[in-house]
Amino acid sequence: MKPTHLLTALSVLCPALAWSSPTHNVMSNRGLYVSEPGAASQNITSADMTFVWTEGTTNAFGLAKAWVATGDAYEFQLASVTAPTTATSIQGLWNISKNGTLLCASCAGQVYGFSGSFKFYTVDSGYHFSGFITSRYDY
Repeated sequence: MKPTHLLTALSVLCPALAWSSPTHNVMSNRGLYVSEPGAASQNITSADMTFVWTEGTTNAFGLAKAWVATGDAYEFQLASVTAPTTATSIQGLWNISKNGTLLCASCAGQVYGFSGSFKFYTVDSGYHFSGFITSRYDY
């Protein structure tokens, strides 16, 4: 490639990269609580949780798996994003299951915080999980 073509390509590419929205990747294996309607909150004994999103867009991934002392396994999976994400929140529709049985399909909810810890609640506050961030990448 000729030096002038390289310079032209870089002059176009570099500003585009500088203007791109921040992307975040938060992971946790330290869950705190999980709850469902009509039941008391339970301590999470084991967890695998990952959230990835680009601020100001509807591009996001969210999956939280949590196990409690009774042996029950909960899964909260982001099905779709309903509003542009921010630096600290993802709003969307979530599929929530317990031991592989779907409890709530396309439930409106929000995961937020992402500063040391995070919380998720459905709009009606019936379902909840929370945890501590164990790994974070911002780019």
